[in-house]
Amino acid sequence: MLTHVVGECWHALERDVLALGYRAEDMFTTLSFREMVSIVVAAPPTSSVRWFLDGGWTRTDHLLANQQEQRAGVARLNEPYQRPGIENRPAAEPQGFFPADALSWEEAERRDKIRATGNFKHGPARGRAISAVRSV
Repeated sequence: MLTHVVGECWHALERDVLALGYRAEDMFTTLSFREMVSIVVAAPPTSSVRWFLDGGWTRTDHLLANQQEQRAGVARLNEPYQRPGIENRPAAEPQGFFPADALSWEEAERRDKIRATGNFKHGPARGRAISAVRSV
């Protein structure tokens, strides 16, 4: 990563080194190779190096763009964003295209017969789909 930053965004790296109180001449001399790696790898979100590597987009910019795309129906978020603590959350069960009640094949066939005769005791179920599930 350091070689990429040195080769592609030298001025951003130099600006961050200046912001730390050093001069460009201090890179790889007063500041060791290890220290230079730390400056690049641990660059904060507001640093010039991070701005260059992220194409000028902060994480907040990405999240806002995703939110607007979701609202416009252009994109769909399939899973939560990685963030601290997210690994401790239980995984959400997939909803599919629409919510459905799981039934055995026998129950589905029984309901099909009732539906075919038109003799609904309590009327047809409205607003919920029924999908048959094989019992093992």
